[in-house]
Amino acid sequence: MVPPCSKGFEFNLQCGPKLYPGEDIAFHFHPHLTEKQLARNHYEGSKWGTQEISNSVPFKAGDCFEARICCACETYKVEVNGKVVCEFKHRIPACKVTHFGIEGGIIVDKIEFVREENPNVPIPNVTPIPKGMCPDRRIRIKGKTPPGCKRFYVDLQCGPKVNANEDIAFRFDVRLDEKKVVRNHCADSKWGKEESDGESPFKVGECFEISIHCYQDIYRVKVNGNCFCDFAHRITCDKVTHVVVAGECTVFQVDFDPPEQDPLHPVPSLAQFDPINRSVYWIRYTVLCVYWLIQLHTLITHTFKRTCKTDVICERALSVLVESAPRPC
Repeated sequence: MVPPCSKGFEFNLQCGPKLYPGEDIAFHFHPHLTEKQLARNHYEGSKWGTQEISNSVPFKAGDCFEARICCACETYKVEVNGKVVCEFKHRIPACKVTHFGIEGGIIVDKIEFVREENPNVPIPNVTPIPKGMCPDRRIRIKGKTPPGCKRFYVDLQCGPKVNANEDIAFRFDVRLDEKKVVRNHCADSKWGKEESDGESPFKVGECFEISIHCYQDIYRVKVNGNCFCDFAHRITCDKVTHVVVAGECTVFQVDFDPPEQDPLHPVPSLAQFDPINRSVYWIRYTVLCVYWLIQLHTLITHTFKRTCKTDVICERALSVLVESAPRPC
């Protein structure tokens, strides 16, 4: 409930138990009742991020409410009394959130956390890729390295069998015991050349989010939102049909979606646009050309008329001078 004298309150999804400013805040939800504004932000490394504000507040002083914060793949979605009031894109990986904080003018009746009964994905896990692998597809794995974890890996395979004679287009092998991440491929039961440069971003007992972006020539891997490595295709991506996660890790989620536009990746050319976008492009181009042709025609016509008018005036003046000139006797 919002007390009659309340000026506002805060919900914080925090990365630790201490109140502000003691911990990073993945999502700060702050209704300002006096200003009638709804502010959202994050707090990391003792600095606030870019604030998002809307001028609509779904709370009123003296009213009861039910608020729900849903954690989706890309965003937090906030519902108040059954209606979605805002979304906030993840700026800190959701797996780092450990505590829920409340401050300000509010009376709390109940707080509850709802999740699936069995959120953990069985290990080893084999997930078919919908319609197969192709450029502009992203695979995302969310999980945690439990205490005592030494190794786990993610395979992009050309078949559904685990530990069998399936070709592996890309293996992402996290070796916590060696503090490195090895990348490789396997074709015809023979492993290729390993790549292991870069400091491992994984630690025992911590959550992780691995995103594998498939591009025309490479797989680009991000860990917890940060670019970690590129791996050039050694087996064409259209042969990849399944994702396998195995080893000593806990997996919460495996899903697929198109990647966000990566500034390091070339922007598609016009030839890669879909037919609808291409049609819109050509319509805009044609309209623009017609507009400038009309402007050019108007300019030429106006100039021509002025020139003709000047010629007539000059001709009349010349005739007057001729008529007024003294005639010889």
